[in-house]
Amino acid sequence: MRNQGAIGMAILAVMAWGVPRAASGAVDERQTNWAGLSVVVGQRVRVLMPDGARIEGKATGLEVDALAIEVAKSSNRKAYPKGRFLASRATLRAVDVVQPSTKWWRIVCTGLGGGIGYVALRGARNAAKSSSTGLAAGLGALGVGLPVAGYLIGNAADRRIITYVIVP
Repeated sequence: MRNQGAIGMAILAVMAWGVPRAASGAVDERQTNWAGLSVVVGQRVRVLMPDGARIEGKATGLEVDALAIEVAKSSNRKAYPKGRFLASRATLRAVDVVQPSTKWWRIVCTGLGGGIGYVALRGARNAAKSSSTGLAAGLGALGVGLPVAGYLIGNAADRRIITYVIVP
């Protein structure tokens, strides 16, 4: 058990170094005019509307006075239901393009979570042998939850967001 504790501490040290960097993700901000916004067509976009609602979907076209979006998600489903929506040129200030770029952080964080989870499961097994059922249950839950948490952290880190700020 002593070696497992050392391995767990080493894995925790590596995660403590990498997770803040991974969780920060990357945001790239670019300025463009209305005609230059054609680069978002065909991409998964996120737009904040003037009333505070957030819509997400695929940009399907750029018209003279509106950006056509096939809405997939909306924070206000009554005002912005699923389907085709024209976001007026006058109301758009910025468009976020969400792109998954790599699998690197998902692999690393899931592996680290799995390694620490393995140590927690070994501790749960030892605690169950000494009839500490509460400790065993808690460590068992950690053993299952840490790989899932690692994947979710890695998924957030792999996402890249490019924000196109529309200038007049």
